[in-house]
Amino acid sequence: MTDDQQTPAEALAAIEKSRRAVHDRVAGGGWRYDLTYSVIAAGMVAGQVFDVPYNVLASTLGVLGLTIIFQRETKRTGLRLTGVSPRWARWVAIGLGLLFAAAMIGLLVIRRLMPETSPLLIAGVAGAGVFLIALIGSRIWRRVYRAEMRLDR
Repeated sequence: MTDDQQTPAEALAAIEKSRRAVHDRVAGGGWRYDLTYSVIAAGMVAGQVFDVPYNVLASTLGVLGLTIIFQRETKRTGLRLTGVSPRWARWVAIGLGLLFAAAMIGLLVIRRLMPETSPLLIAGVAGAGVFLIALIGSRIWRRVYRAEMRLDR
């Protein structure tokens, strides 16, 4: 009978190798995902300027788009990264979500206070702003995630 037990040093080396593999898969690529994510987020938020059913359609298509890019990224990396771990990356994701929610509410208020203003103008300005916020936020999330997963701390 053979002893298949790993020594503690071998187990730690295997954990380090696994962490490095995860880090390397997530570290590669990313710009295509970030740009696509930013376009979808901008459409979801800016779409709230319009009346029913277009605002609902913007939200629905946005959720569908986010689901598709999540599945593609899962297939590319072999990992299901939801954005809520590790710890500091979670706070970046929560902060982005809160910014998007505040922007949606703000757009509803602007639309009600300024009914004579073209919804297309408001949506265009809001969409451009949210696109930039989403792109910057996505890049920050990726940088924080990489830093937290780094092995050379």
